[in-house]
Amino acid sequence: MKVQELYTMTFNDACEKLSEQTDLITTYESLKDFAIHMIQEDHLYLALHILEAIHSSPADYYDYDYSMGTLETPTALTLTFDLVDYCDDKENEDDDEL
Repeated sequence: MKVQELYTMTFNDACEKLSEQTDLITTYESLKDFAIHMIQEDHLYLALHILEAIHSSPADYYDYDYSMGTLETPTALTLTFDLVDYCDDKENEDDDEL
């Protein structure tokens, strides 16, 4: 998705589309289910880490890399601006060409 397209969509629609393109955007429900699974697997430290993050910053969508465990904290995505970094043509890509 291009940034220009991002700003023509609703926030929820943009999150849904971007979540299909990257594994980093996840939902509240998915994180909650993951925490429940971690409790069932007796990984209480990780479940607590996830639950504390979603409790302290309520949102429908989050940035979280599931492979990072407690090395990364879920970050709430609440504004369209929060999604710009996930777009194909984000600013500063010209720096890669130098």
